[in-house]
Amino acid sequence: MHQLKRCAFNVSVFYYLGIFLWLLAESAGAKETDKTTLDIPVLVAGYGAEFFEETAREFEKLRPGVRVNLHGDPRINDKVRTRVMAGDFPDATDAVLLYPKLIEAGRVLDLGPALDGPNWEGDGRWRDDFRPGVLARWTDAAGRAHGVPFAHAIWTIFYDKALFRKNGWETPRTWDEFFALCEKIEAAGLAPLSLPGVAMRYGDAILRAAHHNLVGPEGYRDYLALAPGAREDPRFIRAAEVLRRVSTRHLVRGWEGMTHTAAQLAFLEGRCAMTLSASWFANEMRGRLPEGLELGAMNLPVFADGISHPDTVQAQSGYYFLFRTGDPAREAAAVDFFRFLTSRERVRRFAALADAPAALRAAGPADYSPRMADTAALLAAAPAAFDAAPAPASAAQATLGQALSDARHLLMTGRITSEEFGARLEAAAAVERERAADPDHVRSRHPGKAALLGGLLLGLALWLAWPRRRKGGRAAGAAEGDGGLLGRLGARQGAGFVGPAFALYAAFVLLPGLAAFAWAFTRWDGFGEMTWAGLFNFRWLLLESDVFWSALGNNLFLMLVPPLVVVPVALGLAAYVHRGGAGAGALRVVLLFPNLLGGIAAALIWLAAYEPTSGLVNASLVALGDLAGAAGAPAFLADWLRSFSGHAWLAQSNLYWSLVPIYLWMACGFNLVLYLAAMQAVPAELYEAAELDGASKARQFFLVTLPLIREVLVISAVFLVIGGLNAFELVWLLTAQDPSAGAHTLGTFMVGTLFTEFQAGRAAAIAVLLFALVMVATLAVLRATRKETVEL
Repeated sequence: MHQLKRCAFNVSVFYYLGIFLWLLAESAGAKETDKTTLDIPVLVAGYGAEFFEETAREFEKLRPGVRVNLHGDPRINDKVRTRVMAGDFPDATDAVLLYPKLIEAGRVLDLGPALDGPNWEGDGRWRDDFRPGVLARWTDAAGRAHGVPFAHAIWTIFYDKALFRKNGWETPRTWDEFFALCEKIEAAGLAPLSLPGVAMRYGDAILRAAHHNLVGPEGYRDYLALAPGAREDPRFIRAAEVLRRVSTRHLVRGWEGMTHTAAQLAFLEGRCAMTLSASWFANEMRGRLPEGLELGAMNLPVFADGISHPDTVQAQSGYYFLFRTGDPAREAAAVDFFRFLTSRERVRRFAALADAPAALRAAGPADYSPRMADTAALLAAAPAAFDAAPAPASAAQATLGQALSDARHLLMTGRITSEEFGARLEAAAAVERERAADPDHVRSRHPGKAALLGGLLLGLALWLAWPRRRKGGRAAGAAEGDGGLLGRLGARQGAGFVGPAFALYAAFVLLPGLAAFAWAFTRWDGFGEMTWAGLFNFRWLLLESDVFWSALGNNLFLMLVPPLVVVPVALGLAAYVHRGGAGAGALRVVLLFPNLLGGIAAALIWLAAYEPTSGLVNASLVALGDLAGAAGAPAFLADWLRSFSGHAWLAQSNLYWSLVPIYLWMACGFNLVLYLAAMQAVPAELYEAAELDGASKARQFFLVTLPLIREVLVISAVFLVIGGLNAFELVWLLTAQDPSAGAHTLGTFMVGTLFTEFQAGRAAAIAVLLFALVMVATLAVLRATRKETVEL
């Protein structure tokens, strides 16, 4: 006992000593340098991080007293939003946030004085270096400027000039000419256009171009401001009809299941004549562009009666915002860095390295490669540009993003008309306007479902709390002389072992969990003031939200269907390995391999495997169809297998059945190991006795093996149920982080609500409901599968 106490004491001492030394080292490191350090997270996406990192290092050479911690990440939006919501602001970023709220709160620097000052070269005003109009997006009526634009992507339709010359096709100027061209291309046996269905928001470029051309800048601003009737305006309906016609008639086969990379490859591999993308296309596909490709770019067509200038371009500028840090030296250094970033030399370097335009005048057509010559010419000839992706001005505008995703999916797949599309968006905008006037109003759309869910949870809780008859008069697990909960280990010694771990668990899990629970009763966008909302978030989710109930249904699917496939397959394979079948060792290794991969890696593998035209799944099924036909199999079977050519597995209507093979691939090996370990613990004498009694191998499995590994099956079922309720990564990545209402799970709905719609209180309410569902479902599975015992 004395040695046990001493061991516990030593563990505690070394644990706290380690923390102290780590803090001491951090303090010493902080004092090691007097340099001003700038923290600038950037979205790299289609341009990569090479140019920005090179710029940071060049600036450090020119300003030895400044260190630039510039780090790029395609998912920087989510990471920076989390930081800012916690009050940890970087020095600058281009992540998408609710900047109007932050500007109103005084957290964003006013760059007006700096823009009126000298540029990096010192031969003119800084603001005069920018292209016309690009600074206006984030300049208010008082002349305060808050955003520095840099990358200036232009949405165009890319095409092969040689292919167009060969067939005598002309680039269209109007939508009527464009549709006539599509018919000519189809007559030549080629698909006209590719567009990624997994990232269906690419189609918004067509909708925006057509709409802006019909309503002009003023009408487009009214649309963005949620003006009543803007989405049922006949001109908006007409623009939506263009998108519906393009997507339902003239896209490459299998487009619904294509990622943006797959859609662009369909064009580069000659499976379609054109592709819709922005000017990051050449840099993003560098290394995959065929030798000799004469890449052309045309502006999106216009209407003959449109009111915007036909040469107006649709631009997607990347704006950087500089935050107030309370340190004048850091703020001045951040402004100086962006003056350097926008210098003539850096702009021309960006044009050469990324082969993409910037929002500054310094780069001209000669600074780009021949493949981007058309884009440069379009930009030079454009009398104006409109913002393709304006940042949301409020949480209400951000919330409309989900309504747009849902309606867009239905429109582009031909399930609703353009009039219905406009009516759906107008209704969603009306709801947000009503909520702005009466924030506490909830429309009761699902009272029956809410009552059914509440009754079900209450019934399960009562069932779980109902005492069960147990064997003997003593509670299970309380053996005679066990010495209490800690056995022979005293309270002090137990605290020495458990205390440090529990302290960490409480600090990083319990306390944040309690904070999130409290947030569920507030109304907060993550940036402004937090106000008390009571039960509003729960009432809205249960009574008004269509997405919540659709997501819950998808979670139920993942709780039930994959386990019904995974458990029998894993159990059968475990029995095969346990019996020493041929290749059992290799089978165990192969099936366990997917567990070495993370969810993100698995999603990327299956994105490639499910690619409609060149993916492994469709290619294998088509090859099987050819083999079946050659072997004389029934014609219907061979034709059915061949019909999977171009099948869109990742179309959101097919998504959840497509997840079943992925779950089988990922979960089978782990469950096989669980079952195999349990089978190997079954005494061999029981099988020998059963064999002497004449039991076959199958009867031995059902009468001996299954009853004795029952507890392991229960554990496996609990894991699968929890996994089905917590499903997030696969759905989020396979839908390009933009699932429609019909494709959401509660996990993706929660993340989208927090990071896309900026509704932190509502997201916390989803988390609370998800926690309750996981807890009740887990306890229900454990209770339902517990062995019945009777009291003696």
